Amino acid sequence: MSSPQRRKNVLIFSLVFSLLAAVVGLIAQSTAQEQDSPQYYILCLSLIGCVLLVTAGYVWDRSLMQRLREMNLHTRAAIPVTDTDEVHDEVIGLARQIERMAQALQKLEASYRAVVEDQSDLICRYTADGRLTFVNGAYARFFGRKRQELLQCPCVLYASGLISTKNGPLPETAVFEQEWNEPGKARIVHAWTHRAMKDVDGNILEYQAVGHDITVRKDAELALLAAKEAAESADRAKSEFLAIVSHEIRTPINGVIGFAKLLQDTPLTPEQRTFVDMIGSSGHTLEHLISDILDLSKIEAGKIELDHAPFALRDCVEEVVHLFGPRAREAGLSLKTEVAASVPVIVHSDHGRLRQILNNLVGNAIKFTEAGGVFVSVDAIPGELHSNGLRRNVRLHFNVRDTGIGIPADKIGQLFQPFSQIDTSAKRRRGGTGLGLIIAKRLCERMGGAISVESRPGEGSTFYFTIQAEYEPGESRVPFARPGLNGSPAPA
Repeated sequence: MSSPQRRKNVLIFSLVFSLLAAVVGLIAQSTAQEQDSPQYYILCLSLIGCVLLVTAGYVWDRSLMQRLREMNLHTRAAIPVTDTDEVHDEVIGLARQIERMAQALQKLEASYRAVVEDQSDLICRYTADGRLTFVNGAYARFFGRKRQELLQCPCVLYASGLISTKNGPLPETAVFEQEWNEPGKARIVHAWTHRAMKDVDGNILEYQAVGHDITVRKDAELALLAAKEAAESADRAKSEFLAIVSHEIRTPINGVIGFAKLLQDTPLTPEQRTFVDMIGSSGHTLEHLISDILDLSKIEAGKIELDHAPFALRDCVEEVVHLFGPRAREAGLSLKTEVAASVPVIVHSDHGRLRQILNNLVGNAIKFTEAGGVFVSVDAIPGELHSNGLRRNVRLHFNVRDTGIGIPADKIGQLFQPFSQIDTSAKRRRGGTGLGLIIAKRLCERMGGAISVESRPGEGSTFYFTIQAEYEPGESRVPFARPGLNGSPAPA
C-alpha cells in the first residue's frame, strides 16, 4: 500500500473513532444527568449518521481502488512496462497503462497499413451486405477511383455475383476466380480468397477478400494445354502412320521372303545360293523390325489386347530354348533353364506376349555374350484366392542372366527407352534397333508386372521381370495340343 493511501486510511479511522467517542460521551452524560430532551436524540442520531457515512465512503473507496488495481494488472500483462519507477497513485498508473496501450495500437495499425499498402494484391473489407469498409491502394488504382469514393460501395465479389446472401449467410472461407475482358484492354484473371474476420468470442465482425493476379499462370496453363493437345495429336498421327506403313511394307516383304524360299529349292550355284540365303536372312530381319515397330505403335496407342487363356508355362520356356538353341551352339554358349517347383504347371495369362518378352531378353543375352552362357530361371509367389474359390492369383518371377559384356552404370537408364542403344563398338557390331527392351517393358506393365536390370561391365547382366497370372490348384493337364518344339505338329 502506498504512503498517501495509508495516511488517508489513518485519517478516516481517526474520524470514525472521534465520532464514536463523542456518541459514547453523550450517552454517558445523558445517563448521569438523566436528561431526555429532543436535542439530545437529534445530536446522537447525527453523530451515528456521520459514522455510517464515513464507513460507507471508506468501503466504496476500497472497492473502487481494488477494481483499479485489477485493471492496472491486466494492462500491465497486455503491454510490457519499461518504466521501473513505482506508481504511487493507482489512477495515474492506470492512465499511463491506457496511454501505452493506445500507443501500441497506433503502432500496430500503422504497421498493418504499411504491409497492406505495399501489397500488389487487391485487398478489401466489407460487411455482410457487401458494403466496402476498407480498400488498399492497389484496389483503388485497379478500379481507377479514390478510396473515399469506394467506401460503402458494393464489393466487387458482390457486383460480379461470386458471393451472395440470397441462399443464406456468406461462407466463412471461399476461393473464387474472376476474369476481366474489357474491350481494348488485356485479359486479366484474379484469384480471390474470401474469409471472415472474427473477434475473440468468435463473432463475425466483417469479411476480407484478397485478389491475386494469376493471368501469367493461366496463360501458361492454356499454352501447356494447347501444347499437350498438339503433342497427343502428333503422337496419334505417328502411331497411325507407323501402323499403316508397317502393314503396307509387310506385303512386299512377305513376297521377298516367299520367293527367296522358292529360289532355294531350284538348282543354284554356290554363289547364287549364298545370295539367296542373304536375301532370305535380310527379309526375316526386316520382317522382325516391322513387327517390333507395329507392336510398339499399338502399345503406345493403347490398342494392344492381351489374351487370358491357360497354357503350360514350362512348355513356353522350353519353346524359347529350342528357338535360340542353334544360335547359342553356333556361338559356343550354353543355354540352360530352371523352373522352380512352386511354379504352377498350368497358368492363365497371355502365352504369346510372355514368349515375346522371353524372346527379346534371351535374344539380347545371346547377342551380347561371347563366352559362357545364358541362364533362364522361373519362380512363383502364390497370391490371394478368388471369391469363387477356384482360382488363385500368382506372381511369376523370371530371371535372364548372361555372362556377356555387361552394361555401364550410367547407361542402364537408357535401356528402356524407344530406339535407345548403348553407343559402344560391340553394340554397333551386333546391330539392333533398340525396340526389344521397351516393348518388353510395356508388355510387363500391361501384364501387371515390371522389369529391371543389374549389370557390371565385363561380368554380364541379369534382367528381372514379373507378370501377374492366375492358376487353378491341382490343374496339370495341357489345355490343348501345341505344335512340337521343333516346329512339327504334335502327335495326336
